[in-house]
Amino acid sequence: MKDPICLITGATEGVGKATALELAKHGFTVIIAARNASKAEVFIKEIQTSAGNTSCEYILADLRSLTQVRHLAETFRSRYSSLDVLINNAGVFLPARTETEDGYETLFQVNYLSPFLLTNLLLDHLQKSEQGRIINLSSSVYTIGKFDPHNLQSVGENRFSVLGTYAATKLYVLMFTEELARRLKGTSVTANAVHPGIVRTRLMLQAPGVLRLVSYLSLPFSISPVEGARTSIFVATSPELTGISGQYFTKSKMRPVKSKFDTSENRMLLWDLSLNMAVEHGLATATSRTY
Repeated sequence: MKDPICLITGATEGVGKATALELAKHGFTVIIAARNASKAEVFIKEIQTSAGNTSCEYILADLRSLTQVRHLAETFRSRYSSLDVLINNAGVFLPARTETEDGYETLFQVNYLSPFLLTNLLLDHLQKSEQGRIINLSSSVYTIGKFDPHNLQSVGENRFSVLGTYAATKLYVLMFTEELARRLKGTSVTANAVHPGIVRTRLMLQAPGVLRLVSYLSLPFSISPVEGARTSIFVATSPELTGISGQYFTKSKMRPVKSKFDTSENRMLLWDLSLNMAVEHGLATATSRTY
């Protein structure tokens, strides 16, 4: 790609920060979506100094708000004529069930629904690239995630658990990636999912509930954010992955998705349910198109 452009969410710390910095060193124009202006400004200066790349900026957006997600897409579209790489990196853990201003369970919206909407709103710009690439951050914990089309948001007594709900959102990300790849077949755009590994980040070490225990037990096997970013960078830049789509990568290798819930019927059902949620909030201008 010549003068490639990347938009990445959740890039002011952890794996996202390491990914953005390395892509800037590769010559990418890097746009980070951030909800904290102060942290974003500091990081932009770090990119300019460390990578020697002044082609970087940030757009304020909180994925807890679908209105802000749409504003993020509209702002990007107004400033850039195309998009080469979209990395849906942002993710959260929460100790208890909360809802966003849109009325959705927070982990469900931030980890899955907002990336679903943002991706669809930017598909036209990705198709203007020589070879647009969508990279969605998942996790190996997807294997314990469950898909219940009647209860995607952990509604009801004893339905929310930090690990179970988080794992479910990462399963949805994989299912969405595979269905999106199917719909994009025959276009120049690819969609793949990435597991960065067990990474030592603030998000990991401050994880609530049982996840904190799991995190500390995993410390001897954990890796740095720089190491955790390698697979995303590989999928974003490798010439050999041109045309490779609908795959799940870990340690820069393709791995099979192993979940009884990951069926073509469930993937299409999840897509339709997600689209309906966006339509309910009047934010589906681009998602209503057929790909």
